[in-house]
Amino acid sequence: MRKIISFLALVMFLYQMASTQVLIQDAVPHLNTHLGFSLVLIFLVGVLKAKGKIGKFLSIAFAALSLFTSLYVQLQWVELQTRAYFNTIYDLIVGGFLIFLSLEATRRELGLFLPALVLVIVVYPFLGHMLPEPFYCHSLGLPRTISKLAIALESGIYQFLPISSNYIFLFAVFGCLLQALGGTEFFMEIARLISRKIRGGPAMMAVVSSAMVGTVTGSGAANVLITGTFTIPLMKKYGYAPEHAGAIEAAASNGGQIMPPVMGMVAFGMAGITGIPYTYICIMAIIPALIYFFNCGTYVYLLAGKLGIRKDVSISPIPKKKLLFSSLWFVVPFTLIVLLLASGRTVMSVAFWANMSLIILALLTRKKISDLIRGLIEGAIAGAGIAVSVAAVGMIATTFTTSGLGVKIASGIEAWSGGNLFFALLIIWAVCIILGMVGLSLTAYIIVALFAVPPLLKVGVPYEVAHFFVMYVAVFAFLTPPVAVVALIAARVAEAQYIKTAIEAVKAAFAAYILPFTFPYCQLLVLKPKNVETELIEMFSLLAGLISFQIAFVGHFIRPGNLIQRVLFSISGLSFCGLVFLKIYLLLLPALILFAATTWLNLGSQEA
Repeated sequence: MRKIISFLALVMFLYQMASTQVLIQDAVPHLNTHLGFSLVLIFLVGVLKAKGKIGKFLSIAFAALSLFTSLYVQLQWVELQTRAYFNTIYDLIVGGFLIFLSLEATRRELGLFLPALVLVIVVYPFLGHMLPEPFYCHSLGLPRTISKLAIALESGIYQFLPISSNYIFLFAVFGCLLQALGGTEFFMEIARLISRKIRGGPAMMAVVSSAMVGTVTGSGAANVLITGTFTIPLMKKYGYAPEHAGAIEAAASNGGQIMPPVMGMVAFGMAGITGIPYTYICIMAIIPALIYFFNCGTYVYLLAGKLGIRKDVSISPIPKKKLLFSSLWFVVPFTLIVLLLASGRTVMSVAFWANMSLIILALLTRKKISDLIRGLIEGAIAGAGIAVSVAAVGMIATTFTTSGLGVKIASGIEAWSGGNLFFALLIIWAVCIILGMVGLSLTAYIIVALFAVPPLLKVGVPYEVAHFFVMYVAVFAFLTPPVAVVALIAARVAEAQYIKTAIEAVKAAFAAYILPFTFPYCQLLVLKPKNVETELIEMFSLLAGLISFQIAFVGHFIRPGNLIQRVLFSISGLSFCGLVFLKIYLLLLPALILFAATTWLNLGSQEA
């Protein structure tokens, strides 16, 4: 079975690579091929994971059924489009199977929440005609619903598949391939070098390495497992409590999804849905990413001071030859990615050459062929998992459109917020966090963007900024308690209490909970300034506010601070951040005075 899975994964990779260079088939059969590969792969992998004979039998049966339904669509796609809404009974049976298989594959990859949500939303219109306003909605009837969800071929399951096929799949392979070939070693070496120079030791190493590795993986969970298995034990060895070690790694790792040039899958999803060039999204993300990791570094620096952890001069100097050799895995593919994006090449073309550069490097440096193949197989399986989840979300989007639910929810946000921008952002943030913490960041973004962006446009938020807000929130939903999957993984590695780790991770990543709200108010953050001079003041005030909050959270600045000092620093932080939202620039002066006075008190405690 492993050989069959390996063969299928490699064929899928080769097909996706070839399709970026040559038009192999039309869009509809291309997407169906992508979905077919993904479904069969997920169920065949399920055979290996199944413990009992029944589980193995069902996985094989579902894989065979996936192959049959995919072939049916592949051979009948022209006729299916011709007889849309007037489908034969065989069409509807195949459509029903496709819906079931997509939901079951999603359940195996992401758990019950997303499939259950899809079922609730799809079934709701069948009951909605019996409910009073504002809960009333209409249904298309069962045959047209199946047609629209599964075999209309331009909606439902297939609606968002271009995001997976054209944007995400090959970059998922790229990340897995780089890990398999040992390409993350360079990032760890740079992190060691920095930890020799800056207070914080291995914790600062975690921030730097996670930021750099995050440019490759685009996954917080994967990032923790790559860097955390090394940095977390080292942090504990140097005196960090287990919950602090896990929290720092979780916060830094999750931030990798917003670090250009290879951001997380949510950014590719945003490019695919909105039509905004991925390069432009990367540019929008530069300043928020730098501020976020500066904030994480501030938390680490202050915590290291509180715990008495100094620069780690014990780390032996890195041999220049070793550093130069390992840098090839960073310099070559990333320089290529940046240059190709800057030249206006498509994301598909960039992903092709990024993977080719790694394959060529692996051959030239005589890496093990087994490692190369393993990376390609793991990447294809990871990409297949994303494809089935995107197919499930497509059913939600189609139901929103056909039943009128999307318009009702958008109108609800507008009514509940009373037309106030901040309240609208707060409502959208809450919904996105709830969806993201129990599912996939990409699915949370797609679902929320469907109904959240229109109300933001009505209150004057630019289109790309509205989508960027939703994308940013969706990314950090994975770090937010009570679920906080990234913190959960980090806590397990650190052997720490989960809830303490999650709370500390929120403190370390506090910028992620303030920054997105500032995007519509201070658009210089996303490099779309309305007034550069005033927005520079706002950006300075925001940075000062984040520093103030971190001092309050950690309870240490120049010396450990008492409760009064922490409260005063918190008030100072609120004043600094309040300036951005209220546009009252006079707040800057009292905020600065309060910060300076509290700093003087902190210095006074040193003398005492």
